[in-house]
Order: sequence, then structure tokens, then C-alpha cells
Amino acid sequence: MKIRKIDVLNFRGIKRLEWKLPDQQVFCLIGKGDSAKTTILEAIRCTFSPQWNLPFNDSDFHLCNTDHPIRIEVVIGELPNEFCSEQKYGTHLRGWDKTAFTLHDEPEDTDEIVLSACLTVAKDLEPKWKIVTTRNPDGVDFRSADRAKVNVGLIGSYSEKQLTWAAGTALAKITESDNLSESLVDATRAARSSLDGQRAAALKNFDAAAAKSEAVAKKLGIPVDDSFKAHLDLGAINIRLGGLTLHDGDMPLRQLGLGSRRMLLCGIQKENLGAQHITLFDELELGLEPHRIARLIKHIKDDVTGQYFLATHSPSVLRELTVEQLHVVHKLAGEVKVVATSGKNLDGLNIQGQLRSSAEAFLSMKVVVCEGATEVGFLRGLDNYWVTTGLNPMSYLGAVLLDAHGASKVKGLASGFKALHYDVYAVADGDAPKDFSPQDVEDLTQQAIKVLMWSDQLAIEQRAMLDLPWTSVLASVKLAQALGFSVHDNVRSKLDAVLDQDITNWIDSPELRKAIGAAAKAKASPWFKSISDAEAWFEVIAPAFADAAFNQRELATKLSQLRAWVEHG
Repeated sequence: MKIRKIDVLNFRGIKRLEWKLPDQQVFCLIGKGDSAKTTILEAIRCTFSPQWNLPFNDSDFHLCNTDHPIRIEVVIGELPNEFCSEQKYGTHLRGWDKTAFTLHDEPEDTDEIVLSACLTVAKDLEPKWKIVTTRNPDGVDFRSADRAKVNVGLIGSYSEKQLTWAAGTALAKITESDNLSESLVDATRAARSSLDGQRAAALKNFDAAAAKSEAVAKKLGIPVDDSFKAHLDLGAINIRLGGLTLHDGDMPLRQLGLGSRRMLLCGIQKENLGAQHITLFDELELGLEPHRIARLIKHIKDDVTGQYFLATHSPSVLRELTVEQLHVVHKLAGEVKVVATSGKNLDGLNIQGQLRSSAEAFLSMKVVVCEGATEVGFLRGLDNYWVTTGLNPMSYLGAVLLDAHGASKVKGLASGFKALHYDVYAVADGDAPKDFSPQDVEDLTQQAIKVLMWSDQLAIEQRAMLDLPWTSVLASVKLAQALGFSVHDNVRSKLDAVLDQDITNWIDSPELRKAIGAAAKAKASPWFKSISDAEAWFEVIAPAFADAAFNQRELATKLSQLRAWVEHG
């Protein structure tokens, strides 16, 4: 069975969610923390939980408001024949159009036959499971045994119980037994028999105490049918509640590392005797190194019998997936949207390439699309400076710097991330209007994308050399010299005047500032074209931001506008 549509109302952090799923096997939910990724997984788990007494409390209601009931409806397709029979749910079948993502209450000729499983919880906290249709909204009971047949399993942070033979665990599901409880009782009896064989050594002292107890009983007239001895109490050892666990030799596998336990459970879920399964994997990367993440995801991709819902905050996970498998979760005032990272609005934007090179951007709230490495490094240095002044870093506020690797790619990437419902800010030079023009700025602005582009068709190096205090300009030149550039020759080639070989003797003038800016950005030998060099450049000019006059100039004012966007959007 596969999930086709999910609707959630008033469940935990979700006030409302409607998610129509494409026909695929792997769905990886990404997005900022507290966007309700785990809650979506929990909604699926609860809808198909075989527990008849699944516990709920007031905190499971959105904003703890029990006046509005929880309602989770999940549409499932690829139904077994059993579910379609008149004796089961045959009169409640519906139709799903895979192309139009439309649910029909009466199936049409080209529709996939589906069922709508609905879980509701009112203020009495009693869960009710139904199979519903519009023509019969009250529905019929969705039996516990049938919910179990959907075979939904959640692999979360706490998975020790799943490595025991307890009711509903992954191990219990792959155990070939007509009556698991009876088999566990047999195991308990075997434990007692085994202990009898070790009685002379293992129970010597206990049996001695038992013999003394027997003598006391006889003196008091208490009947003794056979003889007192130490033994296991079938009720006390209680194997039926999970006392029988999976071991590697003598070591319980619950002692494995978290990542290894979760990988093992994923494999066990695949081996389930049922032909199909739906596996929910929260924070897939926990406890796993990148190479083991790659191995686990290959296992998931190769499993044609299952449908997987993953949640992650790891770039390593994203890099192992295709763009079609990623779905960005956004939440605003409880309204949750799940947006696919592929589609007609994203064609030609090479989102897959960005996924490989800049996966971190997909895990953020806000994306600053930078023209190149100079802008990225410069803004990283600015971010470090902001922290020293007591401001929160950009990462804390959910913003990530993205290198577009060229002005011609800024517009497309900014538009692409906006289409995925991210907040976007574009930072580009103004010196290459063929690659990024004022019209491009206007087009992005129309999409509610903020743009920082330097006036007078200048690059960031030119803008900085014109606006910075002279001491900071000289500090920039000295840094370039320390990086190995022939700064005197570079600047002299841009200046129609004699230039002293000693940098400290240079005298401030508009012409010299322009020549320094032109030399710093020259294509033949740019001074600060790597992220690390540009970050170091900002460090040497950071004192300028304490200068009141400098803070009125374009470089400082536009960076201040960027800061306001990072904080307030």
C-alpha cells in the first residue's frame, strides 16, 4: 500500500495541512526546525497504529485547544484485494487521479482505487479510526487488525523496544508463528527447564534456603505437596512484555550504537513478511557517519516493496538523494505546506547541482544568493563582526549564504529558491549588466526578492575602496600584498600617474581609490576571489564600521539593509 494524500487538522504543531503526494517511493522532508516534519510522520503513524488504546493528551491538540478535534485523514492506494471486498471496505472505495492529484468520491474509469483512513480525537481523548467517504462521512470502523496490515513502522530516536519480541515490534512481525504469545510462553517454559539443568551449581544456595523454608512450613502444619525449591516465576519474568530480545552472542543488540540500531531496524522492516510496508524514519542521520548514511539510503532506494518518509537536517543525507525526492516543509501560524523541489517552475535551474554543492541552503529558512566567492567570504566576515557586537549570527536566524558561481546564475537561483517558498536576498555586483542587469533587479523585486546591487556599475571591491576610510583602504592593499600580489604594479597599471613603491606613502585621492578598486577586481589577478581571502579582507576593514561617517556611505547602508532582512525578513 502507498499513501496518496494526507490531511491534518489541529494535531500538535499543525493547525492545517493538505499534502497531495506524487507517485513515488521516497519522500525526504526538509526545512527549518519546528516546521512540523516529525509531526507529519507521527500523524501517519497514529492513523495506522494497531493499538486500540493509543494514548492522547491535551498537548496533542494544536495550541492545546481541545475545543477543536484532531482529524487526520490519509488516502492509501495499491490496496490488497481483501480491503476491496464487500465484507471489508468495498462500499467505501474512492478514486485517485494520479495525474491531476484529485480525489473522487466515486471512482472514475482511469482512477486508482483508494481508501480514506481517518483518525479523530475529541476532547474525551478517545481515538476513533474510520474508513470514510463524502457520501458516508460517519464511515465504518477501521479495524485494528486491518490497520496493522498497512504495515507502518516508525524508526525514531528510541528504538530499543523494536529489538524485542513484544507486540507490534518489527521482530514480532517477521517471526513465523501462528500465535506469538503462545510461542513466548513456550520460551518462558524453556527458560525454566534450562535452569533446572543448572540447579546443582546455579541454585545451590537458593535451594538450601528453600529447604529451611520447607522445614518451617512443616512445623507450622502447612501442607507440602512435593518439596520447596527456587525457580523462575512465569508471571514475574514476563517474557510476553519484551523480555526476549535479539542478541549478538551474549550481547543484547539494544547496546549497539544508535545509528547501527536504526540501520538494522530499517533492514528488518524491509524483511517483514508483508509484501508492502510504509517506513517512517525520523532524523535518519542520527548516529551515522556519511559513508553509512550513503549505504542506508542506497538500501532505501533499492527497496521496491516499501514507501519511505524521511526527515533530516543533514547535508550528507540530501547529497545522496535526487531533487525529486526532496519536499520542503514550511509552517506559518500553524498552516503547514509541503513543497516539492522539482516541477515546471524550477526547470533549467539546476537545483540538483545546487543540492550537491550547497545542500545546507535547502535546510535553511532564508537564502542569501551571492554572485561569487568574494561576496560569500565578505559576508561571512561581516557575520563574524556582527557577533562581536552582540548580534545573533545569521545561522541562528536561519539564513545561509549560497555561492551562485557567477552573476548570470543569480537571477535563476534566487527565483528557484523563492519558488520553493524560501525567503531570498540576492547580492550581486553592478559591473556586468549583460550578466545581471537593472531589469533583472526589477524582475526579482516583482517576486518579492530583495536585491543588493552596487550603484554606478561597480563591483564590491570598487565600492569598498571608494567608501572605506583611507586607513582601511591601505589595510586592504597590505593584505593583498601579504597574499602575494604585486599590488604596486597592479595599481600602477590602472593609474595615469607616478606611484610610490612604498604603500605607506600613498596619498588619498579619488583617482587612486578608483585605481585600487579596479586592480582589486581585475580578472587577470583578483585579490580577494576566494572565500577565505575575502573573509580575511573583511577582518582587516572591520574597524571602519565604528566610523560614523563611513556608516552613512553606500557600502555600510546597504549592508545594514541586509542585516534588517536577516532579522525580520
